[in-house]
Amino acid sequence: MLPRRRIAAFAALACSVGLVAPAGASAACAGADAQPGQTARTELARTTVCLLNQERGRRGLSRLSLDRRLSSAARAHTRDMVRRRYFAHVSRSGGDVVDRLNRVGYMRGARRWLVGENLAWGGGSRSTPRQIMRTWMHSPGHRRNILDSRFRELGIGVLAGAPVEAGAVSATYTTTFGARG
Repeated sequence: MLPRRRIAAFAALACSVGLVAPAGASAACAGADAQPGQTARTELARTTVCLLNQERGRRGLSRLSLDRRLSSAARAHTRDMVRRRYFAHVSRSGGDVVDRLNRVGYMRGARRWLVGENLAWGGGSRSTPRQIMRTWMHSPGHRRNILDSRFRELGIGVLAGAPVEAGAVSATYTTTFGARG
């Protein structure tokens, strides 16, 4: 059963833009330039969360806390996109972020909720957490999700591999944002 109001924000982007950050950016987030194969996916995920919260902190926004249900849905969607070779918020079987979050019980018991999702993948040097964050922050929809003060929680899924033939070491990222009331 879905809540009375179905509110979701989506943004998707394949990382293909090379942007330069100012010197010293993301100094507190170890592993920001690590590529898949150089470090474990859990470290890539941890660094991405650090970078997300760093961007929020620069603007006086509260940190997002990790939620296991949001992360479970994000990891499952990332695996599905890489395995089934597509890149979209709607799965090949027709489910969207709201369906995924209902499946893991995130909205259970909530009177109201707000969710959002960012997707990205990059190959080679564009597969690092820093490059993914740069790309998201230069995309209005992704940036809006990251900096939405209503979001309180975050889930993340990172997997080595791309949803398309990439020809380089690649990584696919899903971040799922949420707030429940």
